[in-house]
Parts: sequence; C-alpha cells; structure tokens
Amino acid sequence: MTPLAKAFNFARRATRKFVSDPREALLLCRMAWWVSVLSVAARCCSLPRALALIAGKQRKAADIIEPEQLARSIDLLLSANFLMFKPICWKRAAVLHRYLSHHGITTRIIFGVRNEAAGKVAGHAWLEADGEPMLESTPPEYVVTYRFPSTERLDPQLATLRYE
Repeated sequence: MTPLAKAFNFARRATRKFVSDPREALLLCRMAWWVSVLSVAARCCSLPRALALIAGKQRKAADIIEPEQLARSIDLLLSANFLMFKPICWKRAAVLHRYLSHHGITTRIIFGVRNEAAGKVAGHAWLEADGEPMLESTPPEYVVTYRFPSTERLDPQLATLRYE
C-alpha cells in the first residue's frame, strides 16, 4: 500500500470513528498525541527518560474506562501502521501504562528478550500488575532485562543471552 493510500485510509477510519463513537475518537486522539510524544522523545533522550515523560503522575480520572477498552483503543490506533502509529509493543505498553495509571491501576512496563530459531533474539515489552502480565493474549516467556518504573540498576549480564 502506498503512503498516500495509507494516509487516505487513516483519514477515512478516523472520520468514521468520530461519527460512530465520538468519545472513543477523542480517546484515540489523546492516545495518538502520546504515541507521537513518545516516538519523538525516544529519539531525543534515553528510554527511561522517555517513559518517565509519558508516564506522568498517578491519579484517578473522572471517567472510568475498563482496561480492556483502553487496550482495544491503543491496538486500534497502532494497527493504522502509518507514520509512527505502528504495532510496536513498547509503544503500546507505555501508553497503556499512562492511561491505566490515570485510572488508578498501578502497572510496570517489563522489557524482555528470548532466543528464537537460527540464533535470533526476540524482544517484547508488556505490562505487569501485582507481578502478573496484564492485557496480554498469551503469557510472555522472556528473560526480563528492564522494568519501568524501577529503582534497580540494570545488570548488563541479564541482557546477554547465549544461544544454546
């Protein structure tokens, strides 16, 4: 699909969403803002600093939205696969962390790696609440390399995996 076709498709889907469900459309616009800020911040500063910028302070929002609805909304936005709106797990986790925090749900962003076939290493980022994965279709089976927020120092040996 050409960039022009992607732009047209993105605009068409956005217009349809504003007509059919204005409340979710506004949520998607707010999420799009934070995905944009995160994308720029991740290029300009360290990942922990970019995540801290996005996370904000925990507070209780006036409107109550179910965590599953927030996950569906960010997944819909990132499925556009246009510009910075691509289905990337760490962007999903960071924006969900922000919105869940604003709805009184404490989470941590977990980054992990694992060995794949042919010596490749795969990475993933997900959310945990009370030590359990949250809003994941299958339990992540990765070696944890970083947690956010965290006061722990990163152990470089955790990030090193040998293919056996």
